[in-house]
Amino acid sequence: MNKKEFVRLVASVMRDNGMRKPVSSPKHVFHISDDEGNKKDFIIKQSDKDVSYTIEDVEAVVNTCLAVIEDTLKHGGSVSIQGFGSLGLNYWKPRTTRVVNTDNVVAVEGRHIPKFLVGNNLRLCAKLYDLSLKDKAPGEPLPILDDEEDNEDAD
Repeated sequence: MNKKEFVRLVASVMRDNGMRKPVSSPKHVFHISDDEGNKKDFIIKQSDKDVSYTIEDVEAVVNTCLAVIEDTLKHGGSVSIQGFGSLGLNYWKPRTTRVVNTDNVVAVEGRHIPKFLVGNNLRLCAKLYDLSLKDKAPGEPLPILDDEEDNEDAD
């Protein structure tokens, strides 16, 4: 799923759940004077309305969330979303490694890499998906997995 599909899916879920944004209308002031020249102000305020979030609204929220996460990681911080997981940086120390084909030793500089620690809710989703695969009928094909070890376990 790419970002555009993600935004559309979030917008449809928000519509299905009845999430709406309040939109207030401005007050209208009427100046009315009587025959003697006395003025009175009548203020009429229309009722506030709730409208659905548009795809552009949801896209702005998703883009902002991603920008905040990227900015936090750029400054060495970490982001933790309870139940989903934690995003942070991990430092790999400088080391030497051997190139397989030529047996040359190469020095690799130390660097920071992104890391993701899975939260409990995400772990539970993976377990439920795994259980749903086991409940499928024997004639149905299993999805293609990345690792050959996982394919052996699925058989």
